[in-house]
Amino acid sequence: MAKTDVSAADGGRSWPDRMTAWQIDTYAPFQDSATLNDKAESPASLGPKEVLVRVRASSVNPIDVLMAEGYGQVLLSRVRQAKKKSFFRTVEFPLTLGRDFAGEVVAKGAEVGSEQVNIGDAVLGVVAPYQHGCHAQFVTVPITQVAKKPDHMSYEEAACLLYTGLTTWCALTSAGGLNASNAADKNVLVIGGSGGVGNSAIQILKSWGAKVTTTCSTNAINLVKGLGPDNIIDYTTADSQKQLEQYGKYDLILDAAGIPYGDIGGAYTPLLKPWSWAKFVTLRSPVLHNTDSYGMVFGMLKNAFDLVAPNVCSGALFKGSTIRWGFFMPAEHGIEELARLATEKKITVPVDSVYGFADMKEAFGKVKAGHLRGKVVVKFDEK
Repeated sequence: MAKTDVSAADGGRSWPDRMTAWQIDTYAPFQDSATLNDKAESPASLGPKEVLVRVRASSVNPIDVLMAEGYGQVLLSRVRQAKKKSFFRTVEFPLTLGRDFAGEVVAKGAEVGSEQVNIGDAVLGVVAPYQHGCHAQFVTVPITQVAKKPDHMSYEEAACLLYTGLTTWCALTSAGGLNASNAADKNVLVIGGSGGVGNSAIQILKSWGAKVTTTCSTNAINLVKGLGPDNIIDYTTADSQKQLEQYGKYDLILDAAGIPYGDIGGAYTPLLKPWSWAKFVTLRSPVLHNTDSYGMVFGMLKNAFDLVAPNVCSGALFKGSTIRWGFFMPAEHGIEELARLATEKKITVPVDSVYGFADMKEAFGKVKAGHLRGKVVVKFDEK
């Protein structure tokens, strides 16, 4: 394959017209709807600030499982339409899923400098939910959504880092208000330290100098201990609530376990530092569900209600604290920081299992079943 820089303007291309990809043509459980298409259309062209990557490994995230069944289709379709500056709803099928990946740069746009990436560089990257995904032989993404792969990481390890890592980073920074410059000595509770977001949160927070308390089940204590939190609470024990109170009050509580809204006010908002603008950040946002259920206009009105109501009913607002939603965003600064932390070996992502590309349905089934101790990875084996 020729190593030629290309752009959308010059019309050239140095990759095949067809590729192998897992695609769906309807919204249904992935095992029922997905097909392995060895004649899928490969990306037709590159924008001046885009790169084309040959995928060596990709990971399966819970959002992939949900999106296969139609989750988020209303809002994500509108975002795709806006990105294309079209008055008409975009055609979403055939749809390729997959959010994060690792591979090699095959081509790059005319405005991608050599100081960023070169042809042949090993990179890790992330694909936003409104973009076609990376469970394919090739994927095209903006240069801001890739970073060079740390030398010590395998493609399988690198393919696990960014989607979960960025979801965590955005929750801590955009929603939680913490970063490397202000987190030192902050007291933070991470609920659910053994999951993907919990894993990432503990490591990011410790790299920032925060004091971290986390919860997990008995059989995950050894895994979580290796991440370096200051305190670990086994939530299955009878006195777990007393232990939470013992290590509080907290500047930030990050819910990486999906605590029901009804339990936040009684058990958790009293643990926040009063009158210090402490925050409870949950990743259990109803935004996509509400727009799916009620449409764009009424869905957004429902979202506003669903954000205000817990803040009032929990009493958080009356003690100078807030309940907020955390979201994934393809933040360039977050990608840069996560790649740096990985290079410095300050963040790792446990791998639960690795599947061959032909076994994508089994990989989705593994993620859907839950109770993982790390990420599920799919390795692309060249014929």
